[in-house]
Amino acid sequence: MGKTTEELRQLWRAFQCKEHEMVLMRFGPDKIRVAEPTTGAWDALAAVLLAHGYDIRTQDTDSFNCREITNGSGPSLHAFGIALDVNWKTNPYIDHTGKRKVRFSNKPTQEARARDVTMGLADTDMTPEMIADVEAIKTNDGVKVFGWGGGFETVKDCMHFELDLSPAELVVGIDPSTVRGWAALEVSAEAINGTLDTQGLLPDASPRQELLEENYTVIARSGLRLRSSASTAADVVRTLSPGTGVHVLSRDGPWALVDLEGDKQADGFVFFSYLRRANAQVSSQSSFATEVPTALGRDALNLATPEAIAKMFPMTPRGSINANLPFVLAGLRATALTDIPMVLMALSTIRAETEGFRPISEGRSRYNTRFREFDLYEGRRDLGNTEPGDGPRFKGRGYVQLTGRHNYKRISDSIGTNLVADPELANEPSVAGLILAQFLRIKERAIRHALSAHDFVGARRAVNGGSHGLDRFVDAFKRGETALGVIT
Repeated sequence: MGKTTEELRQLWRAFQCKEHEMVLMRFGPDKIRVAEPTTGAWDALAAVLLAHGYDIRTQDTDSFNCREITNGSGPSLHAFGIALDVNWKTNPYIDHTGKRKVRFSNKPTQEARARDVTMGLADTDMTPEMIADVEAIKTNDGVKVFGWGGGFETVKDCMHFELDLSPAELVVGIDPSTVRGWAALEVSAEAINGTLDTQGLLPDASPRQELLEENYTVIARSGLRLRSSASTAADVVRTLSPGTGVHVLSRDGPWALVDLEGDKQADGFVFFSYLRRANAQVSSQSSFATEVPTALGRDALNLATPEAIAKMFPMTPRGSINANLPFVLAGLRATALTDIPMVLMALSTIRAETEGFRPISEGRSRYNTRFREFDLYEGRRDLGNTEPGDGPRFKGRGYVQLTGRHNYKRISDSIGTNLVADPELANEPSVAGLILAQFLRIKERAIRHALSAHDFVGARRAVNGGSHGLDRFVDAFKRGETALGVIT
């Protein structure tokens, strides 16, 4: 392994035991729960195993598990969503005396190799060639992706695959040329999900499509662009008006492949975050429902008038609220975060981050600058800042102070605006409103869980990673409960 377990724990600590930060994805015939940034890596691992004809069993393959490490101290890497155990019945954990290399079976079939494991003649039913192909998987920057537990000298943990790199190293993506079977898996997934199209409407990067076949409605206020492929660089086929009904055939990351005619034929791709399931009712999962049940089940945006919001911002010029509130509410509408807890969360976050109620750029401080402006952000791989100049280029901006190349890229992919190419767009009010709402949408489960327990520290940490501005956040939230009628 290139990195130690403790190093990986530190690099991925933001995901430790955070089940709400995990995503469910397809892994061969199975589904696994992993940290959201890692899905491309597991796609690559699945491609290699399937290319070797290796049978992945669902009953003894598993991923996220908030537990301690086996025969050790501290949390397992499974608790971070960066480890996967595959077929543990025929790849058992072996604690042997002394040091030795892994023993492979030379039998031609997986079944025969498994019998050798049962008889104690081998440690794994995998093959040297298979493991060599797994260890050959690299990122677009040439960084090795996986470590394998069969490579341990003192024990053998051949079921175990773990990521051996940081989130910042992984964010550049997997180099498909290093992944045996990648192309075949893409074609297989597209064929299974009915997305092969003679007009060229093919997903352009991911083999982890999931079949949905559900009806949705467009909720983008100014219309939603239908594109020829899952990319903001793709041609716009047409713009779908608000309220347009679409049939979602499959998902590809933030994109949805949609059918407009109801004939199960693909018409193009749209951003999934601007769709709402047909006939879905907005509901709240917070404990406020026991206090004021009638206020939380309805759209609360009409309650967020400039007069009401001014009560949450006692030191803020009314003109800033009047000018910017429509953009904030539009972002919440676009992401369907329209109930009182999430509206209060959004507005209180603005109070904590940018009390002036306008999108701003981060100022110079001892936390970001030592010699040159924002030089303390330079080389910060936890922020995805890997190129010279990334520090000042991707400083905090907007209502929520979006910071770091990784976050700019992540939100760009979600809202369909290239913030990486033009970071200053994050201070455009209409874009800043979408950024705030999408950031809250990403953290929604953690936020709702914290608010349901009246845990303002946890809610603030879900967005900020700490408690910066907590006093302003709590003050605004409590003022907002009264202003919006939650407390009378």
